[in-house]
Amino acid sequence: MSIEDEILANPVLREIQNSLELQTAKGLAKYGTTVNPMDYTTIEWIEHALQESMDKIVYLTVLKQKLEEMQNARD
Repeated sequence: MSIEDEILANPVLREIQNSLELQTAKGLAKYGTTVNPMDYTTIEWIEHALQESMDKIVYLTVLKQKLEEMQNARD
């Protein structure tokens, strides 16, 4: 089985691939290009990654609170 076949057969990998394709399309629509390593210095890439990580922390905190609310309502 090829890698592409493995990805298509695995729902988790298929979801990741779909998400990557959607994110790439968003980037192309917004910036007209895909990620270019030369766009930022190494330190700027780290800063960008830190900012994205903070967004992720916010999203995960919201999800945790929602799950806690659901669990409390169930109990």
